[in-house]
Amino acid sequence: MTSRVGDFAQQAFLTRALQTTQSRMRETQMEIASGKRARSFDRIAADVPLLLSTRYDRTLNAGRIRQNEHVIDRMQAMDGSLESLSRIADRARTLLVQRLSDGVGADVPLDAEFDAMLEEIESRLNLRLDGRYLFAGSRTDTRPVAIPDPPPVTADSSLYYSGDDVELEVQADDGVEIAYGIPASDPAFARLIGALGLGRQAHLVNDRSDLETALTQLTGAIDELADLRSELGAERSRLEAIIEVQRGDEVYLAEIVSEMEDVDLPEALSRLARDRTALEAAYLAVSRISQLSIADYLR
Repeated sequence: MTSRVGDFAQQAFLTRALQTTQSRMRETQMEIASGKRARSFDRIAADVPLLLSTRYDRTLNAGRIRQNEHVIDRMQAMDGSLESLSRIADRARTLLVQRLSDGVGADVPLDAEFDAMLEEIESRLNLRLDGRYLFAGSRTDTRPVAIPDPPPVTADSSLYYSGDDVELEVQADDGVEIAYGIPASDPAFARLIGALGLGRQAHLVNDRSDLETALTQLTGAIDELADLRSELGAERSRLEAIIEVQRGDEVYLAEIVSEMEDVDLPEALSRLARDRTALEAAYLAVSRISQLSIADYLR
């Protein structure tokens, strides 16, 4: 009886090739399923230093974007308060002009109007966002403004303010600090409150000289409020420009990380197809070798 024999060396070689191809296919399938080139750093050892550095830079950049966006929110809220205070000051000036009019001045209910305005000013300067008082300097957990009754008649912030005079800053980027805090002790607010207090008192005692002084102070407060809004707007624009650059950096850093971490899906699918074809050919070769007889071998 003739025994079938295979070429042992050739069969061993093909078996190793089969195992290698199967292992490679499993890795490729894992890459396709996970979307990542490797499950551990040892498979991308050459890229590890750059990958870790880029990941750190990306995390730092993302943190700065979040921080800067929070500051933009605070700036927007503060600007809203400044806009309201400007409207109050404009309205107060109009009422003072009417009060000084010889025809209808005595009929203007200046004390009641100014009391309501002072209440709104106090509310606006006690603006709170995300648990922080925005006009309190660095004492962001302290309600900064309490206007007494009767209100101050001079521009003296110590009569109503309990925060501090620290101007808040944000480190927007490497070596870039932007000041955005406006304490409620700012001369513009003190002048506005003092002018309303003086105008209210002058109205009650019919003191024309003090009414005129209050009008002059209000005009100065309006100009100062406009300056504050302009400065805050400029810093906000500067910060928004920085954020735009940082968002561009985020895209760039993400692409670098992706190139090192993420699988190239079309290339991986092509590689898997090539290995599958090679595997099928190897199986066919092993099958044929296993069917050879001595007679076939000697032929």
